[in-house]
Amino acid sequence: MPVLMLFFDGWGLGANDPASNPFLTVPMPTLRELLDGSPPVRGEYREFKHATLVPTDATLGVPGLPQSATGQTTIFTGVNAARAIGEHLGPYPNAALRKILAHDNIFQRLSAANCRVAFANAYPPIFFERLARNSARRSATSYAAFAAGVRYRDIDDLRAGRAVSGFVTNERWIAFGADVPLITARQAGQNLARLAREYDFTLFEYFLTDAAGHRAKPDFTAFVLAEVDQLLAGVLDESDLAQSSIVLTSDHGNLEDTSAKGHTLNPVPTLLIGAGRASLAPRIHSLADITPTIVSHLTAK
Repeated sequence: MPVLMLFFDGWGLGANDPASNPFLTVPMPTLRELLDGSPPVRGEYREFKHATLVPTDATLGVPGLPQSATGQTTIFTGVNAARAIGEHLGPYPNAALRKILAHDNIFQRLSAANCRVAFANAYPPIFFERLARNSARRSATSYAAFAAGVRYRDIDDLRAGRAVSGFVTNERWIAFGADVPLITARQAGQNLARLAREYDFTLFEYFLTDAAGHRAKPDFTAFVLAEVDQLLAGVLDESDLAQSSIVLTSDHGNLEDTSAKGHTLNPVPTLLIGAGRASLAPRIHSLADITPTIVSHLTAK
């Protein structure tokens, strides 16, 4: 029963207030349909016809605002990384967090159980050039893949539709001269779902949600949320939800509250779609529960 994990940086569950929460004002028809017409706002665990929304604690019992490196490390290992190092830290993992990521992250644990795993993001040639010079910065997500020996996808994979860019439509790649096709966000989601059929666990990372929160520009926020919604629509187009699961989650709040300058203390959404959501949802309370829940789900006899 394959799992496709969609990780969106900086997406929290905000107030039911259109003055501060763009999730109430930007049309997101795919997401709204999954939530039976309601917006993704702060509240209780909720069951819908096609999805389950679990408000998930990102503070991890540590004072201060949640940050990307500790939040992502926690998501992909099940270790409370903020507590382990005594603070929230971001955006990139330091040596202590890399040590945590290098030991039993989700890719490693599933590979050890003979599950097929994939990291779906495509990286441009300059990233591989920087890797060769030992100067590439890696998110906690990409470091987890590296530590597990999971292959980074490249421009050839992107051309073949066997990877998805973090910029989704490839427009930014083309602007820098790359010979790749311009696609829609929905097509990118379809490519992602088709790739996920070949693996037991597939992960895709999207960071523009956090970038939009930091920029606080309404036009860019609207663009990003529309792209997210169309990406999700494409994933649903090509997913057999009777036989697979989609897990959408985030590392900390940001985009959902335009009145805040930076990250928030809000819970993040863990949105579960498809097979097994009734058994997955009750296990998730904080970011530290996500990897153990997925591993248990995929390795259950």
